[in-house]
Amino acid sequence: MIITTTTSMYIYQNSPSQKFKGGHDFDYMNGYSSTDLSHFYPYTENSQLVELQEPSTFTIENEKDMPILDGAEACYPVYSAIAKAVYKDIGQIEKAYSETEDYNYYNTNGKIVTFTNTSVGYTRLINGNIDMFFGAKPSKSQLAEAKEAGVEFEYTPIGREAFVFFVNEDNPVSHLSTQQIKDIYHGDITNWQEVGGQNKDILAFQRPERSGSQSMMTHFMGDVSLKEPLQYEYVSAMTGIITDTAQYNGEKDAIGYTFKYFLEGLHQEQNVKILSVDGVEPTTENIKNQTYPISTYLYCVTLKSNQKENVKKLKDYLLSSQGQYIIEKTGYCALN
Repeated sequence: MIITTTTSMYIYQNSPSQKFKGGHDFDYMNGYSSTDLSHFYPYTENSQLVELQEPSTFTIENEKDMPILDGAEACYPVYSAIAKAVYKDIGQIEKAYSETEDYNYYNTNGKIVTFTNTSVGYTRLINGNIDMFFGAKPSKSQLAEAKEAGVEFEYTPIGREAFVFFVNEDNPVSHLSTQQIKDIYHGDITNWQEVGGQNKDILAFQRPERSGSQSMMTHFMGDVSLKEPLQYEYVSAMTGIITDTAQYNGEKDAIGYTFKYFLEGLHQEQNVKILSVDGVEPTTENIKNQTYPISTYLYCVTLKSNQKENVKKLKDYLLSSQGQYIIEKTGYCALN
């Protein structure tokens, strides 16, 4: 029995369908997404993808010349729309692939317009499985992974975004300072009464370690350490009891964080309100002029060693008027 169980576990963990499994067992996109992104497939009829009002100024005709894309959940609508505008017949290519056995076998949710989220996408970029990653900058562990592999990232800012904090809509607290947020997540402030709210304990939720939101949160905290995240346990048939990071789930006394488009554009959380930080709301104007204190960039990340001609051309296109149009109309802030 021991030999059989061990062998089965080894085969399962090393099977092609599991080797990129890092999606936190979410409900959509083969476990990689907490949001239904099917409305943004490049082949979905009546999709929600932004479309140009004119022919694209840059087109890639041959499938073999199309850079392979991956990215964070909130970025899928951007790079899927870019691919639909630039890649000839990408809808037909991805539709045909979705009907093959490889689609579920390799578990990448696409052939060229792929999706495995931030946790796994950076590993695929490091390994050379994709050409371009869309999202936030990598975490410390992802940077270490790249260093160990002997590769270096190249960052191209393609839009502006806000990192936001949110609470239940019934919470009387609507404003926090940068220092108060750091004190909450360090563990110095533990009750809402300390920041003008009710006499209730603060449930300060975090994100999974290798996610883009957690990487941004670590950057925001600077030299101030994050307290141990709230945890939950679940039972896996394969490995027994697993402990994982608990995430915001509508609790009235909770606080959470994410990127603004992820929250509003993809309707990730319901019945919440976004807090102003240092008295500044994360409006489009305040994000563009960077008066909102936690404004950041949306990045296209590549490997410096990747010198493919169409990778460079596609990065240039992202910064063109048409590329910026798609980014802004999707819900981010254009650079110009």
